Formats: sequence, C-alpha cells, structure tokens
Amino acid sequence: MARALPDCGAIAAVEPLLKGHGHESFVVHSAARGDVLLKIALRPEQLAKMQSLRRVLEIAAQHDIPAPRLLYFCESSEAFGGRPWLIQEFFEGADGETAMAEMNDAQRRTFFRDFGRAVERLHAVDIGYFAEEFASGRREDTWAALVDARLAELEARHRRTVVAPPERVEAASHAIRSAARSVTVRVPPSLVHRDLYLPNTLVTGGRFRCLLDFEHARSSDAIADFVKLRMWVFEELGDGEPDFLAGYGSNPLATPGAAVRYRVALGLELLSGLVYFSATGQPAMVVDYQRRFDEWLAGSARVE
Repeated sequence: MARALPDCGAIAAVEPLLKGHGHESFVVHSAARGDVLLKIALRPEQLAKMQSLRRVLEIAAQHDIPAPRLLYFCESSEAFGGRPWLIQEFFEGADGETAMAEMNDAQRRTFFRDFGRAVERLHAVDIGYFAEEFASGRREDTWAALVDARLAELEARHRRTVVAPPERVEAASHAIRSAARSVTVRVPPSLVHRDLYLPNTLVTGGRFRCLLDFEHARSSDAIADFVKLRMWVFEELGDGEPDFLAGYGSNPLATPGAAVRYRVALGLELLSGLVYFSATGQPAMVVDYQRRFDEWLAGSARVE
C-alpha cells in the first residue's frame, strides 16, 4: 500500500466490506490521504476481468462520469497470493437503496433526476466499437455481431451448467437471433454499466453522488441498461421512472426499434443471470429469473 500510494502515510485501520462474488473489498483508513477502497480479485485467473474494470474506470474519468477514480492497479502481488488488485477513491455515504427510506418526496425526485443525468452521460460515451470486455481486445463492429458473440458464449455456459431445459435455451437463442436480425436501425455503441440498480448508487447528504461497481460494464446498446432498471428499480418504485427519464433527457425505449432491442437485451440478461445466480449460490434469484425467463419466452413466442 505504501508503495502504491506513498502519500497515504501510516495506515490507521483496514475495514473489510461485504465480500462480493468477484472480489474482496476493504476500506483503508490512512493518516494523510484519508480513506480509499482496496479491491482484490478472488482468484489470480480473474486478471482479465480486473484489467477490464481498470479500463472502464479510466474511460469514466476521461468523460467526467460520476464514479470513484482509479488510483492504482496491480496485475499480481505475492502479498495477495498472486491476485490482481486495485485502489479506488472511497466516498462516505449510503447506497441508494438504503438512503431511499430516509428521503422525502422532493429528495427522491431530485435523486432520480440526478441518477438519470449520470446514466445519460455514461451512455453518451461511444468508444467506436462493441465489446463484451475491455481486456482481451476482441471487438465487434455491429450490435448484431455483439449479440451473436454473447449468445454463443451463453449457449456454451448453459451446456456446461444446466439450469434451464436445453430445448428452452435453444428456443430462447432462436428468438433472440430472430429479433436481433429484424432490427433495421443502426444501433450505436455506448458505455453501459449493466448492473444499474439502487445499491450501485451512492447518496451523500441526501443527494445522488455517483455510480458504483463497474465490474459488469461493457460497450453495448444503451437500452441494455434499462433491463435491470426496470426489473429492480422501476417495478419497485414506479414513481421514480418519470424523474429518471427527465434527468436522462429522453426515453430511449420509445425510439424506433427500441422494443425489439429491449426484448433482445432482456433475453440475454435472463440467460446470463440463470447461470450466474446458480453458480454463485443465490437460489432466490434463480427462481426469480426462471419466472421472468418463462414469461419472456412465452411473450417471444407470441411475437414470432
């Protein structure tokens, strides 16, 4: 730590945060610099994911997106068993889900407008190509190619970990490919968070402060970010959507072809989440995603 940030001075204390599914996190209290956040990958083979996170944080800083700044990155350290790690800014406050219970109506409206404004700034970033991550260098020129690449990966994951019946996964894959091919408008690449819900926002002094946890960020279709927003935010707090869209400055879901693009993004998220929540031991989420997957598949069959 002293070599990474020599201006920190003495380390007063190290406070562990709740363990994530991809990393361990600690708040490091330093005498001279104040508090910073230390993230350590759980396994050395997660280097590519940490490299991708580093790149996303660098892009966010370049475009003034409200997010903690990256302060240091290390690809491997004997001190942490060869695992990659990084240091970010740490801000005091509460996550949006916790803070929401203490907000009055005016504060909630302001929060959602500021939240929408931050996401619009995120989506305005076009790095010139589509990518599922930023470490391997694999790039796709079009949204349709990105959908094909991600779908192929998800099909392989479902073959390795059978969560849904194979014939239903095959039906979902067919529906997604068919829907993606039907979109005729150009879909521009945008920097997307892909894990947007209230716990990944920070509130300080009753106001939105920044977005958190960019581990799942990609260069994709901006509409993909509205999947979890709808499932995990607006379904629960429907009154927040108008103010969010007011801050965003438009309603991307009302544009030509948006309904089909949303259906594609939702299908991909459900296929991904079924495997992810099963692998990380979250049975309640698996049940929720299975229900949503069944509803989505039935709806897609009616569309076709």
